[in-house]
Amino acid sequence: MATRVKTVNRNLNRRLEIVAEKLGIDKKLSMHIARHSFGNISGDKIPIQMLQKLYRHSSITTTVSYQSNFMYKETDDALEKVVDF
Repeated sequence: MATRVKTVNRNLNRRLEIVAEKLGIDKKLSMHIARHSFGNISGDKIPIQMLQKLYRHSSITTTVSYQSNFMYKETDDALEKVVDF
């Protein structure tokens, strides 16, 4: 199974490169970048249990650790209180 996933991922990445080239996108497109983009967009908008299912993590700890890189609402709210007085 793991070999099949790697093969599919590699093929998708190659196709994403072709799409980027045809559209004139200079930035690298890959499934890894897509996963991080999703993490950043979802931030703290989606409950962590649902994210665990979406990411297909077997452990909620993995999801919390991964998603913590993209959760900024509390920090943003705290800074907003200081800046806006």
